[in-house]
Amino acid sequence: MTNAGNEPRHPIQVVARRTGLTPDVIRIWERRYHAVDPERASNRRRLYTDEDVERLTLLHRAIRSGRRIGDVANLPIAELAELVAADEQAAADAPVARADAASEGDAAAYLEASLAAVARLDAVALERTLTRARLDLSTPLLIDTVLMPLLQEVGERWAEGGLRIYHEHLATSLVKSLLENLRPAHGQLGSGPDLLVTTPAGQLHELGALMAGVIAATEGWRVTYLGPNLPAEEIAAAAGQRRAAAVALSVVYPPDDPHLGDELRRLRQLLPSDVPIVVGGAAAPAYHAPLARIGAHEIQDFRRLRADLAEIRGRRRATPADGDPA
Repeated sequence: MTNAGNEPRHPIQVVARRTGLTPDVIRIWERRYHAVDPERASNRRRLYTDEDVERLTLLHRAIRSGRRIGDVANLPIAELAELVAADEQAAADAPVARADAASEGDAAAYLEASLAAVARLDAVALERTLTRARLDLSTPLLIDTVLMPLLQEVGERWAEGGLRIYHEHLATSLVKSLLENLRPAHGQLGSGPDLLVTTPAGQLHELGALMAGVIAATEGWRVTYLGPNLPAEEIAAAAGQRRAAAVALSVVYPPDDPHLGDELRRLRQLLPSDVPIVVGGAAAPAYHAPLARIGAHEIQDFRRLRADLAEIRGRRRATPADGDPA
């Protein structure tokens, strides 16, 4: 006998109504976090099982309690249900604590509103939504759960033909404006070591570098952001003038620049041996070989960036340079 709970029979609109999630958020969780794996009907529409609906409902409750979707998306249903019950009981015992910080549930709402504004080409609505998100969310949560997913989803929809280039330009321009406004709020006010952030010569896309700079600043680094497309000699000279403890590079496009390997090798030669190079971005995996040859820290996401920066900072504390605090 077939288990009815495993029968794919619910279209995404039904799942959205039952779970309280929007179709866009469901698709993002499916594609990015593999939270569910719906089957496809003959017309290519997604069909979800009762178990999928239950999992998505539990996940929605989990993020409303403050959990990160990436941490809970793949938990077994029984473990997820137990976790949600414990979180909700704790919240009931201490209701005032729930209002202390915005959760990913708020972030998901901002992401959905932003995607809708981009689809309508409504610049005013998009700017207002991003401004409210900036006020309500911490900077790391804003970047991790609104800005990055927004740009990724817009890019994927453009590649699939659902959006046009002008939609992508609208999203990019307003996200860039927001990040540029965030930088002065952090800038070089940190008490930590100096970090130089840029993109190497030939890499013109700077949003990833902007985000990395803002993230590093929230972690206490004094960040010097130099914009995109900088030759190795200039990066090294600026790092020397700032006495940078590390250099962070964003590599987004193109993924096959024949000159980038030479730029990276040249930069490694020009920098002091104890100054690490941290590299991330959509195209970074395509340059794994030259990055490995120079001993660069390859990062896949901003969580790894935070971890690597903390590791670098910890090593500096263990072996302080002249003039640095022990």
